[in-house]
Amino acid sequence: MAKQDSATSPSSAEKDESLLLDQRLQKLVQQMVDHGVYTLTPRIGLSGIVYEELKGILPDSTEAEIKSFLNSLVSNKIFETILVDKVITCPACHNPNVLSKYICPRCSAFDIGRASIIEHTRCGYLDSKDKFQKGDTLLCPKCKSIVRDSDYRKIGTSFQCNGCGTRFETPRMSHKCVACDDVFTFRDAIYEPIFEYKLSEDTKRNLAKGTIPLSSIVAILKEGGYEVKLKSDLPGKSGATHTFDIVARKGSELIVANFTFNPKEEDIIGLFAKKYDIDPTHTWLIALTPASKEEEAVSKAYGVKILYATGAQSLAEQIQDISNERSS
Repeated sequence: MAKQDSATSPSSAEKDESLLLDQRLQKLVQQMVDHGVYTLTPRIGLSGIVYEELKGILPDSTEAEIKSFLNSLVSNKIFETILVDKVITCPACHNPNVLSKYICPRCSAFDIGRASIIEHTRCGYLDSKDKFQKGDTLLCPKCKSIVRDSDYRKIGTSFQCNGCGTRFETPRMSHKCVACDDVFTFRDAIYEPIFEYKLSEDTKRNLAKGTIPLSSIVAILKEGGYEVKLKSDLPGKSGATHTFDIVARKGSELIVANFTFNPKEEDIIGLFAKKYDIDPTHTWLIALTPASKEEEAVSKAYGVKILYATGAQSLAEQIQDISNERSS
């Protein structure tokens, strides 16, 4: 029985592979690759916790559906979480748009304020400063004499209820949900963790291997009139066969490209060895993070162009510009 379960149950790696085929995930990762940003950052909005990057990918999904989608990505090790905050959310509707109020611990009224406590040094009377206030003058409620600045000393501050007159050091706190008007205390509040989601190292490796096709790059090349193949073999002059992540042809023009997450010198040199044997028109190393100055220098020396997303241009836009330059 144990052997049968082992044969029929998919491994965690196989589960990851099947999830990588989810079109929503592919669109999300494609968007990340295009813009060179590999983290989903939360924002607290009026309707709840919002991930702007998901708006175009899950446009009609509820917050619960989005959370379920993200949880599935984490449980399958596609994304990793980073705890960035915790917020109070309504126990009735789970909305984080919550107002907090200080209230009187005796009568629960919200009409409370801070009271500055002073002592009239002549007669020793102690009370809140507002009880001394008579227009622009301070008048002692006990001895009825005018109190000048030099006639009193500050004792401290406390809270005072304007409804029942109770004075207290610490108010109670209540919360009110703006969305559904539910009123609750800290005992009932939900303390919701807020996460950033970043691509896991395994997913980065899958990206670098081209497991998730970079469809916008392929689309741009096809729009430019290229015949494009993924994971394609080409015979070299030496008789050896070389595999490339992208092979694109248009007439006599040949583009070969490999993917990598972090461009390294060995990636450049390995691609140069293939380039030397194949002699393509253009050789690209498509990286998902920026190259260092040293790697840029090595790539120029070996005639390998490194492409990676920048804040100003996505990968697809850069390829579009290169394509336009060759056409003009």
